[in-house]
Amino acid sequence: MSRPNVLYVTVDSIRADHVGHLGYDRPTTPTLDRLADRGTACSRAFANGIPTYYSFKSLLGGCASLGYFRGIGLPDRGRAIAEVFRDAGYETAGFNAGNPWLTREYGYDRGFETFRDFLTDGGDPEVGRLFTKVARRAQPLLEGSEFLEDKAGFATRVAFALLDNQPLEDAETVTDAALQWLASRDDERPFFLWIHYMDPHYPWVPRDDALDRFSDGGVSKFDVARLWHEVSSLNDTDEGGSVTPEELARIVDLYDAEIRRTDDAIGRVLAALRSRDALDDTLVTVVGDHGTELQDHGGFSHGPRKLYDEVLRVPLVFAGPSVPDRPVSAETSLTDVPVTLLGAAGLDVPEDYVGRSAFEESREAAVAEVVYDYRPASDDNRRNGLLRACVDWPWKLVVNDELGTRELYHLDRDPDETTDRSGDEPDTVERLLERLRRSRTRVERRNNTRRERSRVRSTVAELKRRGRI
Repeated sequence: MSRPNVLYVTVDSIRADHVGHLGYDRPTTPTLDRLADRGTACSRAFANGIPTYYSFKSLLGGCASLGYFRGIGLPDRGRAIAEVFRDAGYETAGFNAGNPWLTREYGYDRGFETFRDFLTDGGDPEVGRLFTKVARRAQPLLEGSEFLEDKAGFATRVAFALLDNQPLEDAETVTDAALQWLASRDDERPFFLWIHYMDPHYPWVPRDDALDRFSDGGVSKFDVARLWHEVSSLNDTDEGGSVTPEELARIVDLYDAEIRRTDDAIGRVLAALRSRDALDDTLVTVVGDHGTELQDHGGFSHGPRKLYDEVLRVPLVFAGPSVPDRPVSAETSLTDVPVTLLGAAGLDVPEDYVGRSAFEESREAAVAEVVYDYRPASDDNRRNGLLRACVDWPWKLVVNDELGTRELYHLDRDPDETTDRSGDEPDTVERLLERLRRSRTRVERRNNTRRERSRVRSTVAELKRRGRI
């Protein structure tokens, strides 16, 4: 039996509640909705950690968000999913739309025979490089003056918006690169193609045709820059108040337009496969790495400071060979995605991978763990306590070990997570706490086992080097 091709699409910052087949009433995801109709849509899929530097340890590494170590990057002691497909004879390619946490520096090129991150390989647009160079040269002159920093930041954003540009690679450019690769490869081997789209990630600078689907035409390029600037000032805060309801509505228009832009790009890839008579032989997976806050709980961030559903719950769809035609309403985790993909492709799952197939009937509660407020760019707060969540429908418990808080929500009755029930439901709190304890114990046990295996391998290698064995 021949192996299926695999198209693995990940989308940055896409909220489940802004997706059509999950109940959203705006036309953001017609392509994804059609895939859901002919495959398996997981309606309660949750990230095991946010943001990208935690979620992708699961999506491309098959491990928990804090698996192997607290740090970020693809663990070098495990097997990347691209390595598994490559070793099984697949031709592998990865295209990351400029997310700085998914570069070669963090190991995310492992297993890919072709890899582009549009950062380290010269993929940035010329205009973007020019603005980046100017910004870096200007930074020393601006430091110490909030007024100058604010004005310079606003001017730069206006320039980007007027040129329909942004610091991240757009869906059209990334899709063009992926389609060029598809057209140039030979068809003797099956392929594993990973594409990561960034358009729903802040900042939102959508194309006019995408924005026109959601706006009445009242959003100018200057408005795009102004809203970008306002969101930037609120991006790392828990306090709201600076964005009016009217401005928030325009921000949602921009966000939805970027989701539709991404959906259109996915449609282009599927159409290209169809034109090559390859779509029926291709296993397709589309999943979000995390969501993003739209002032739901006070800000616009998705950093590891909150685990409400707007940042934790994501769309997840499988379609193609070996995929059942039915929805999955049980809790699903991002750790389940590599296991499901490999199983559907008929490949053995590495023993270190956690999770289980999304097609299995029996499920476990979804657990997320991050280091609270960890900031890897500056390496701040590495030793903070954990921020954890457990979803066992309809209950969700959020525990902040750093701040010593617990919050309990009934997601059916309170989907916006506004009413903490922890004081009214002590037995439920204790039950979910026990699930979190068991999960933490499993992660620590695996980490200790991996460290011991690594120590033994290092000792054996050293003894061989010395000629003692």
